[in-house]
Amino acid sequence: MISPPDFVVHFSPVLFSLQPVSGGLSNHNYRLDFQKQGLDHRYFVRQFSATYNDMDNDVKHECAAQIQAANVGIAPNIIAQYEQGIICDWIAGKHWELIEQTEGCNIEKLAQLVANLHQQPVPEYHLDMTVRLQHYYQQLLPEFKTTALEQQLQLVVDLIEHKLARNRHGFCHHDMNPLNFIINEQAKLYLLDWEFAAAGHCDFDITTLFQTFAWQHPQKVLFLKYYNHYHSGAKVTLSQLDVMDVVVEMMTLLWCIVMYQQDRDSTYLTLWQQSDCAIKDKINRLRKDSKWDQ
Repeated sequence: MISPPDFVVHFSPVLFSLQPVSGGLSNHNYRLDFQKQGLDHRYFVRQFSATYNDMDNDVKHECAAQIQAANVGIAPNIIAQYEQGIICDWIAGKHWELIEQTEGCNIEKLAQLVANLHQQPVPEYHLDMTVRLQHYYQQLLPEFKTTALEQQLQLVVDLIEHKLARNRHGFCHHDMNPLNFIINEQAKLYLLDWEFAAAGHCDFDITTLFQTFAWQHPQKVLFLKYYNHYHSGAKVTLSQLDVMDVVVEMMTLLWCIVMYQQDRDSTYLTLWQQSDCAIKDKINRLRKDSKWDQ
């Protein structure tokens, strides 16, 4: 039996149904159903976790970004917003299966949506990657602040300050993974979960997408072909994304550690271990390719 959040009770009539929705690691998602004036209503509910504010998130920034994205048709409309969560339109659709994520027509849909987002007016709130990384690091318990981790952080801050591609400032989502994309029954693609959305470096979105979709070289090349077509003048290359790849991995690593130390969930421990291995490998490869320390 689900104990409904207070904001859902406030929003709904006396009789309603609240069902959990799978997906997502850091928040609680539900489908809300009720009848009102003889009509069926269905909504998506996102209840913020206890760590929402600890992760330097802000409901006003999130809602402003999602509303802006919804106005151009790439995010669900927000129906109501509260301190504890938000209520949005329900998108009747599905997430792509693994094989569907690599199909050319779907890669084009992704590239078109991302290019569209990056060309929208930038939000007032800007996500400073260095500040966010340092914020995560400061959240860590002393036992997790190793010398190696601190050195990795300093190296990544140096990358951000000196090695990233220029002129890539835009409206960014900052959490592009397969579970945050949903395609409806009319084959229209939507992007969900805007808690990290802000003005930022657009290569962050593309690199995150490449990592979480686990694409191989052909899929990455195809995505950039379509992205650069729909975002004229962008001219993004795979080589420039190598630098951002290390930055995104550092963000992922620190996020995993912060989430793990909250309740010692084994899911986050596994993700932490995977990310720890990945960032060591990526730093070594970046140095070997002579993109660093020059």
